[in-house]
Amino acid sequence: MRPTLASDGWEPVSVQGSLERCIEALFRDLCAYTLVIADDGKVATLPALERFRESLAEGTTAEIEPLFQGILLGLARENRKLLGKLYDLGTRPMKLLSGRALFFTPEIEKIIGDFFADGAHRPLLVSPYNGETLHVFPPGEENFRFNLPVHQDYPYLLQSSRQLTFWLNLTNNFGAKAGGVRVFPGTHRHGVARTFAGEHGHYEVATDSYPEFNPSVFQDSDGNLFDMYAVDSLTWHTSLRNETEDQVRITYIFRVSDIADGRVPFGMDRATGEARFEDLHAALYVAAPG
Repeated sequence: MRPTLASDGWEPVSVQGSLERCIEALFRDLCAYTLVIADDGKVATLPALERFRESLAEGTTAEIEPLFQGILLGLARENRKLLGKLYDLGTRPMKLLSGRALFFTPEIEKIIGDFFADGAHRPLLVSPYNGETLHVFPPGEENFRFNLPVHQDYPYLLQSSRQLTFWLNLTNNFGAKAGGVRVFPGTHRHGVARTFAGEHGHYEVATDSYPEFNPSVFQDSDGNLFDMYAVDSLTWHTSLRNETEDQVRITYIFRVSDIADGRVPFGMDRATGEARFEDLHAALYVAAPG
């Protein structure tokens, strides 16, 4: 049976029609900006740079993507900080108009409308601070600290516990060896979970407080180009490491919150210094195990 947001806390998104065209435009814009980074960063020695430039002008997505990966790997090895320029472009907020347009495709609008439909009140939908992130995961153990353990999105974002995340893979990492997302179906039913701050200061679900939780029941992302998932922000999930030596994974995440219901006071989010999970949900903030 196909998973759904209501029963499982996540569901795959069918990428077709106007949504597919919008994602394709975003992918090509990211490729074009990667050329800007290479040119302005004076990294002219990257292998296949000119072939990538020509392919972006005339080639198909299937032809462009492996060259894109090669350029990203070259940037990671030549000057890792340059990859940060790509992250900055798509994060807090997404600066590319093609990325922001995803919110308004009919396919995404329908998922949002169905998720927030509630006869008791009219949703008041906003995009949270930190709600848009373009994750760039190059190879290397030094990047593992950015992979989050079992967590909910809500403690990081606040604003409202009625919140929806869209997860979009923008590189072809078939087989998920380059990492991805692992979701634990049905865990959204716990509501806002007991949480602690882990080794790197990351918020983690205190899974020991939920003896019924079975970590062997999970669903991993496939890693295909343009794979997309909708995930309830209360669904427990973890990010998987990039275990490869020759792949970069790029994932775009964008979110929507309903601040008409389930919100923290004034819909505060992480943009305000006083908005911290441990203060707003003191009864659910627990000591780290051990």
